[in-house]
Amino acid sequence: DVTKGDASVVIGIVDSGVDWAHPDLAANIWTNPREIPGNAVDDDNNGYVDDVHGWDFVGADWRNPGEDNNPAPPGDNNNHGTHVAGIAAAVTDNRIGVASIGFKCRILPVKCSADNDIRASGSGYIIDGYQGIAYAVHMGAKIINCSWGGEGGSQFEQDIITFATEQGALVVGSAGN
Repeated sequence: DVTKGDASVVIGIVDSGVDWAHPDLAANIWTNPREIPGNAVDDDNNGYVDDVHGWDFVGADWRNPGEDNNPAPPGDNNNHGTHVAGIAAAVTDNRIGVASIGFKCRILPVKCSADNDIRASGSGYIIDGYQGIAYAVHMGAKIINCSWGGEGGSQFEQDIITFATEQGALVVGSAGN
């Protein structure tokens, strides 16, 4: 009743990847306006080639991480980010799937777990989450969701969160999955 979100608000989903072709998400997936799809050039000079719909910081193999421009998860162990994106900004009133909180907002997929990581009872671990947060900030995310588990922290991690908030982003962490 208060707000439905706004298309100018980008929500970075720093997680296991987001299926941007999902019928409940496709219309709300962020598109990098400064990148030309498929030309193998870093058009916006941000260090990431063809990051049209976000970035994958880990790739396929958790033992040998590598980056690519496809943050859509191919495996069942990486569906958590799609689930979280649906809660945040799935298209609503379309008679498909779910109704979301900010269904007028845009979703920026930032994949930080490996496709083949099954160490956590079949779910992928977040490997490069803080690098993902920094990327989301640089791409203009005003809300950054980190629905991760874990214990402890470091000064480096705090510095990334401080950087994000100083840039005007709200970083949201899970209270327990």
